[in-house]
Amino acid sequence: MDKNEEFAAEFLTRKGLRPERFSKQEQRRGKTPDFRVYQDTTLACYCEVKSIDEDIWLDKQIAAAPPMTIVGGGRPDPTFNRLTDDIHEAVKQCNAVNPDLHYPNILIFVNNDAKCGLMDLLGVTTGNFFAEGGKRIPIYRWYSEGRIRDEKYRIHLYIWITPRVREQFLFNRRHEGHFIRLCELLQVDPRDVHDSGA
Repeated sequence: MDKNEEFAAEFLTRKGLRPERFSKQEQRRGKTPDFRVYQDTTLACYCEVKSIDEDIWLDKQIAAAPPMTIVGGGRPDPTFNRLTDDIHEAVKQCNAVNPDLHYPNILIFVNNDAKCGLMDLLGVTTGNFFAEGGKRIPIYRWYSEGRIRDEKYRIHLYIWITPRVREQFLFNRRHEGHFIRLCELLQVDPRDVHDSGA
């Protein structure tokens, strides 16, 4: 188990849940998410963990450049592609063991990049930039309506963990039964969950 999976497992354990890794034999047979998650002895959900690591694109260029060489340049922000890639891959992993969505799927992002945050995930899943005063500006539809347009709804809860700082939740309310069940598991009052517009 790597450091990011440990953060995720510790969070789930604090919530009274028991994350259990898939066996090596199960992993050899095909894709799996990182954990089956149990409440007592009952399977409660599946959980995949993805890490958001600091972008080192410029650092690599600097390290490889001869002295007195200019490096860098313009490029699209990689944050949104990284997030959509992670969602796409997590859905494939969960589909392999939970194709009929009998159980909720959770995707935990462990964030190690100070330049990336929950608002980026909101942008990718809703297509909106959330401005001050609650105004929603649809500038990220390229991502939200791209290859994850349908896939994003197969994840019932996104959890954004900034290690040693906080955990934030982004619920998918398309499947009301899974929404209520996840609120119970994580001790969240459903009345406190605001609609993101996803």
